Amino acid sequence: MVNAASYAAPGLPNSAIAQGSLFTILGSGLGPSPSEQAPLPLTTNLDGTSVAVFSGGVEYDALIVAAGDGQVTALLPSSTPTGPATVVLTYNGASTDPQNIQVTVSSFGIYTVNSTGTGAGMITDANNNLYTATASAQPGGTGVITGTGLGPVTFDETTTPQQIDMPDLGVVVYVAGRSADISYRGRGLSPGQDQIIFTIPSDVPLGCNVAIVVVIGNIASNTVFLPVSTSDNPVCSDANGLSSTDLQTILGQSTYSLGSINLGRNALNIKLPIPIPGLGSLVMTTDTGSASFQRYTPGTVTGTPTVFQQASIGSCYVLTFTQNTTVTSTGSTVGLDAGALINVNGPLGSKQLLPVQNLLGYYSATLSSGTPPNQQLFLNPGSYAFDNGGGGADVQGFSFSMNVPAALTWKELNTIGDNPIVRASGVTVTWTGGAPGTFALITGTSVLTSPQLTATFVCLAPVEAGTFTVGPDVLLQLPPSDTTSSGGFSIPLSFLGVGNSATPVRFTATGIDIGFANFSVTNSAGVTYQ
Repeated sequence: MVNAASYAAPGLPNSAIAQGSLFTILGSGLGPSPSEQAPLPLTTNLDGTSVAVFSGGVEYDALIVAAGDGQVTALLPSSTPTGPATVVLTYNGASTDPQNIQVTVSSFGIYTVNSTGTGAGMITDANNNLYTATASAQPGGTGVITGTGLGPVTFDETTTPQQIDMPDLGVVVYVAGRSADISYRGRGLSPGQDQIIFTIPSDVPLGCNVAIVVVIGNIASNTVFLPVSTSDNPVCSDANGLSSTDLQTILGQSTYSLGSINLGRNALNIKLPIPIPGLGSLVMTTDTGSASFQRYTPGTVTGTPTVFQQASIGSCYVLTFTQNTTVTSTGSTVGLDAGALINVNGPLGSKQLLPVQNLLGYYSATLSSGTPPNQQLFLNPGSYAFDNGGGGADVQGFSFSMNVPAALTWKELNTIGDNPIVRASGVTVTWTGGAPGTFALITGTSVLTSPQLTATFVCLAPVEAGTFTVGPDVLLQLPPSDTTSSGGFSIPLSFLGVGNSATPVRFTATGIDIGFANFSVTNSAGVTYQ
């Protein structure tokens, strides 16, 4: 049972269900097939499906918005008390076991174009026109966010809601970390649906994946993306991804194919619980490689942050993974055979990226790993050559090279773990060096063991900036740090890293429309998110 817009997984800070909000129940045998949409006024039963919420020994019947075999969407009455509650769904006389939820006053979720809580947000202009990659928003313009979870109301929730501003909620809209002016926050055009009208800050960075997050109190929504461009070109563009010309080309085709190859290094610095003379920390370095060759439909451009899962420069995004998260192909994405292997030749030798079992079009390899003194690295600065031999059934042979420059130096690397990072305050990192024109890559991860989930953020900034602040709009989406024990010591399962990336190198091959290659070199340290 999740927020109907964000789909925030249970265990995350924003997974509670707000009074008066829409929530979705996922399963099977939940309702009629095909699914039905309820007319107004809403009732507590739709073709045999009903949902009862029990709190403090009292039953509160949810209003059914839509019902189907695998999914039911309902409105939690505003009168439902905050705190723990149980939910029982009944369909044609058969009931589920009680399921636990946490009811709160506000927990906002933003709807997305792909209806999964990730990717492009359902954000329109003042005339209800959806912002898209080819009709982008502009700095200083108006944005209208559609979501659910602002908070309870006192009027009739079964029919078209009263559009009353709710200014006392403490709502903050962040656009690429910048607080935006808000002119309206309240119900939208249908029961349980909310709208927030805001002004896009004039200094917002441009790009196809500018991050939008709504924060109420210390609860942050899901991250969604808004395309932002200049007034003279409504087609967005990203220095770390697709250009406006690329977008215009692929959106005019019925399908398009992309290839991407990535090399990565992560040097994890772990402070030892027992000091060893001459060794204050243990550095575990892992070099990896991955590649993906996929055929997409144009609609997937608006459904994902980019093929590299990166936000626009100056923005951050947050992704969550549960024990049930898997990588699968969908009807709009088809894997492409690029051959039996991909060769990578660098200053320290040759390696191969091999196909991932049961995932056509995906390749990966651990190129090196270890700790001093028994450590043989691979991804050092220098030139790297790639080829796929004679190619495969879908992607024919290619050959190109990419340069990996010397990485930047993270100033706080050895001290960042000394004190907890307060999520509501954000964290600032600084660095020196890095090749001109490259990007600073700021990453963080928090892991929960029960329930099993991982939340990860990634931010990008120009290396010339020398500093970047990861704000509360990002960190509040992470759960507070969990710990594990080893030898009687508590070890945090959370990390913060700063490293380098660059503008992708283009490569060509018969069978793909666009090919990209990139690298990332990151130093990370164990931290505690509080």
